[in-house]
Amino acid sequence: MTGAASAGVLFGVGLLLLAAGTAGPRYGDTLLAEAARHVDGALRIEAHGKDGVAIVVGPAVVGGVVVPLSDAMGNAIGTLTAAGPARQRAAATAAWLSRRIYIAGNLAEPDPFVAGAVRAPRAQALVEAMLDRFPELVSLALHVAPPGGGNAIIASNFGRIGKAGDSDDLQVEQDGIVLREVTDGGRRLAVELPLLDRGGRPIGALSISFAVPLGSQPQSALPRALIVRNTLARRIASREALFAR
Repeated sequence: MTGAASAGVLFGVGLLLLAAGTAGPRYGDTLLAEAARHVDGALRIEAHGKDGVAIVVGPAVVGGVVVPLSDAMGNAIGTLTAAGPARQRAAATAAWLSRRIYIAGNLAEPDPFVAGAVRAPRAQALVEAMLDRFPELVSLALHVAPPGGGNAIIASNFGRIGKAGDSDDLQVEQDGIVLREVTDGGRRLAVELPLLDRGGRPIGALSISFAVPLGSQPQSALPRALIVRNTLARRIASREALFAR
């Protein structure tokens, strides 16, 4: 079976396993389908969300190899099982998935997060490029108003496409301020700053977080956040260009 065919099978079966009363796919289905595009064989995620709730994505796998699966902060959340030729790349596939799971619960969230949300293919491609370029990134999200809409997440490495911007997102976009915060018991530094296009025009807000040594101060994340923001800006012709295919 080709990677594309595997993706189609996994996508369909994942709906049956995760849908549980929903009309559309979950983020886990979309994520596993994307992973399946790069490997032949079957993949299955078995994770535990908040309060130990089981989250299963993908078909039953016979004779597969099982490897640990973590979230983007390195917390163990379950396992990935890979069968067929995918066995040879099981660990690499688990690592790829981990960088796109902020918390296990993301896997069970609707995708898009808000029904009918506008997709931004170019913006999502930029997120993927930044993950490849900056291995220390934990989370990355572009908060931009789509044509005819309000500020919302249009691309990220954890789903939630269409989630409306909150007061912080709007303040960053409108007032040009920079917000910094220490989370995860001091293990993660988060920065939110204006998203710019290549002409320096503000077009939204950019949320970035990094894994850091325990005890690091919030300001230590700012230089790295600026590098990511400026790297992105050079690749954005305009707000409208983010929604191009």
